[in-house]
Amino acid sequence: MEKLHLNELVSGVVSANEILAKDSGVDIQVSDFDETYVYADEFFTEQVLTNYLTNAIHYAKDDKVVSIKTVQNDGLVRVSVFNTGDPIPDEAIEHIWEKFYKVDPARTREYGGSGIGLSVVKAVMDSFGQKCGVINYENGVEFWFELEIFDENT
Repeated sequence: MEKLHLNELVSGVVSANEILAKDSGVDIQVSDFDETYVYADEFFTEQVLTNYLTNAIHYAKDDKVVSIKTVQNDGLVRVSVFNTGDPIPDEAIEHIWEKFYKVDPARTREYGGSGIGLSVVKAVMDSFGQKCGVINYENGVEFWFELEIFDENT
């Protein structure tokens, strides 16, 4: 765990996935946010964000928009990745963090997904002692995770 520049990490992950987004006809939108440093492991934080972003690109439908934003509150920053498309069925929500679980196995086969990505996200966030989650909306799905904001005084 170390001081990590969140803005640079988000920018790097988005850049690394621009070709996938373009090939999928997806528009990635990143909300402007204040320069933010967090206390996290860079490799694993990048894995979490990459997993969320690639899933969002693969499952985007309708307007095919993926939106990344951050919100700071009480010493934490919540990073969220939203994609337009179908909500996750209610009966699947409790299982999506399980290894090898696939909401739609046929759809996952289309892009070669293994069903372990969200279980890795959960394991990483648990190891950080932080939370992650998912919120269904009428027009899509938002996955989020929280990180501790780096404080020079602690």
